Amino acid sequence: MNGTGNATRLRLAALFSAVALLAAACGSSADEGGTVTLGNGEISVDTDLDDGGAEAGAGASESDFTYETPEGLIVEFADLTDGPVVINFFASWCPSCIAEMPDFEAVFQQFGGEVEFLGLAMQDRTEAAVELVAETGVTYPIGLDPDGDIFAQFKGLGMPTTVFVGADGTVERVHSGQLSAEGLADIINEDLTS
Repeated sequence: MNGTGNATRLRLAALFSAVALLAAACGSSADEGGTVTLGNGEISVDTDLDDGGAEAGAGASESDFTYETPEGLIVEFADLTDGPVVINFFASWCPSCIAEMPDFEAVFQQFGGEVEFLGLAMQDRTEAAVELVAETGVTYPIGLDPDGDIFAQFKGLGMPTTVFVGADGTVERVHSGQLSAEGLADIINEDLTS
C-alpha cells in the first residue's frame, strides 16, 4: 500500500482510539450501537434509540428532571409541552455549541411550535450563558445544568449534545456533536414528527 493509504489508516485508527477513550472516560462504551461521523474536522456520535435498548437515556421520561431558569425559577421538564422536545446542551466555552445555536434557532422557528426546544447551559456561569443566548439570537427557553447532572442522565458523550424526546416522553435519539440546520431538521422529521 502507498504512503498516503498508510497515513490515512493510521489517522483513522488514532481517531477511533480517541473516540473509544473519550467514551470510556464518559462512562460509555464504543459498542453502544452509535455511529461515528466525520465531517468538517468534527467527531459526532449519534445513538438511535428506536430499538428501545439500554443506550444513552433510553426510556427516560419527560418528568424525570427539573431545571432552573436563569431567573431562578424551578421548572418540571414534563410541564414544558405535550409534544416532542429537542433538548440542546450548550456552553459558552464550547465553540461548536456557539456555532450551531443560530441553526437551532432557525429550525425552532421553522417548526413553529410543532416541536419545542429547550437549551440547557451545561457547567457554565449563568451570566455567560445568558450573554451567549442574546448574542446568538436564541429565543427558545433555556435552563441551567450547573453540575452536569441532567447531561449525565442522558449519557451525553461530548459537547454539544442534543436529545430528541418524543411526545410520549421517550428519548428517541441522543446526538453528541455539532448539528447543522439541515441535519437537525432531518432528525426531527425522522424521529419526532413522522
